[in-house]
Amino acid sequence: MTPAPIRCATLAAMRGLAWTRTLRGRVLGAVALSVLCQVGAIAFEVAQFRTIGDSVDTVNEAWLPLARLTARMEGQLDRPRSPEPHLDDSIDDARAAVLRGLQLAGDGEEAAALRAADAQLDGIARAATAPVADEDAARRTLREEVLQLGALAEARVSALSKRTAHAQQEAVRVSLLLAAFSVPLGAALLWLAGTALRPVRTLTEQVRRLEAGERPGAVNVGGDDEIGGLARAFEAMVRAVDERDRNLQAVTLQLRRVLDSLFSAVAVVEAGRVLVANPAADSLWGLREGSTLPEALTTLHEGRQERALGARTEDIFVAPFGANGRILVGEDVTERLRDRDRLLRSERLALVGQLLAQVTHEVRNPLNAMSLHAELLADELAGTEQQALLGTVVNEIRRLEAVTERYLDLARRRAPELAPEDPVALARSVVALEDERLRRLGVEVYVQAEPCGTAEIDGNLLRRALLNLVRNAAEAGAHRVAVGVVRAGPDLVITVADDGPGMESATAARIFEPFFSTKARGTGLGLAVTRQGIEDVGGTVTMESAPGRGTTFTIRLPAAR
Repeated sequence: MTPAPIRCATLAAMRGLAWTRTLRGRVLGAVALSVLCQVGAIAFEVAQFRTIGDSVDTVNEAWLPLARLTARMEGQLDRPRSPEPHLDDSIDDARAAVLRGLQLAGDGEEAAALRAADAQLDGIARAATAPVADEDAARRTLREEVLQLGALAEARVSALSKRTAHAQQEAVRVSLLLAAFSVPLGAALLWLAGTALRPVRTLTEQVRRLEAGERPGAVNVGGDDEIGGLARAFEAMVRAVDERDRNLQAVTLQLRRVLDSLFSAVAVVEAGRVLVANPAADSLWGLREGSTLPEALTTLHEGRQERALGARTEDIFVAPFGANGRILVGEDVTERLRDRDRLLRSERLALVGQLLAQVTHEVRNPLNAMSLHAELLADELAGTEQQALLGTVVNEIRRLEAVTERYLDLARRRAPELAPEDPVALARSVVALEDERLRRLGVEVYVQAEPCGTAEIDGNLLRRALLNLVRNAAEAGAHRVAVGVVRAGPDLVITVADDGPGMESATAARIFEPFFSTKARGTGLGLAVTRQGIEDVGGTVTMESAPGRGTTFTIRLPAAR
């Protein structure tokens, strides 16, 4: 039969487990069940051992001494020395043993037996001290009293021995029962721990997958306990992380598209390594993500700066990024600077043209009057020496009129007149027109060209430009002038190269400035007007020259519109 403490503990624990649904409650209930079972069994064994101890103490301190004393009194009665045997010492010792037994007695039965032994000792004492008429009868009576006391002592020793043996058997049985109960209880606890911790292992594996950047799988954990709540919270967190990752990827993709669509070069650099670079950075600087920053870009200081690389000019802005990083934003501003310079030149030429138009208007009227009166006066002085002088005046007036006409050309800024025309034939007509006059000056002019079809060009503008360049070459001291015409993709390229003395770099830098001229009687407007006209139709004029190596002018025009 299961001991009452264990039954109570088991029922209480099972009742607690039946009412709790949490993992904490199940684990604590199972542990409490195990602890209560252990405590109940130990309490029962302690009680049994205490009972055994009390019984052994009572036997050793009371009943065994009492049995020995009754045997000694019985021996004293067997000695025929006197009609009144001396039992006082034995009776006193027996009373002392009974008193010790009463002090050790643990229950009422043992105390009653000891009190009966004490009463029996009283009877023995009375019988031993009572006057007797018949000694033999008195001895028989006293012997019977002593024998009864001895029988009582032996009976109690035997009863206590049986009681002790029974208690030992109960203790052993409870120990075996506890051992038998502990095995399934331990197995149940292990099963409960494994069942409870299995979701924890699953959650741990999913957390590790999430930490490694993998997509965690579903965590199928049933129940409403803490593990179930943790699993649901983990799945909600995974969904939130997925949503955040999708949003970040969408934002990153959008930012990448914006970055890749920028015309400006953008590069993010940290510790000399390129972290981010858009296609413009690859095109401008040759930077790609993961590459090393070139030394030329490493030495740039923070802020905005321009960097000249041959014919190109870059506008670069450098800003700090993080602790050791930098952001580089750059752009090729060569064309922008050229457009700015072209606009400034155009504005200056327009202003100069307006001033010259006013001056020319004021000058031409007096020149016309002077020319008319000089011609009338020359007619009246025909055949005289003064007529030759007036002829010189008329010629100078006409030269001034030609100069004013050129000023008016600068001021008019006529609209381009584009039409299909053969540029090679145009160049040959210009050379043919000037060939005779240039031969007299000792200058050879020829055309180097291959047939390139027609092009949408302003023929009059190109003729004036070629005439101006060829005459400038002859006036600069050239002996050979080559006019080249070639088709270069969508553009028409016309060159005028001479073998003249060339120019210093300072002179070459100012050659297109208005009113700058190296000729004594030059106005300094020819090349300025020529470049302005070419730029008005979408073309460019460049010049290369060096002392002793001649000069080459290059005109580049769109061949088709």
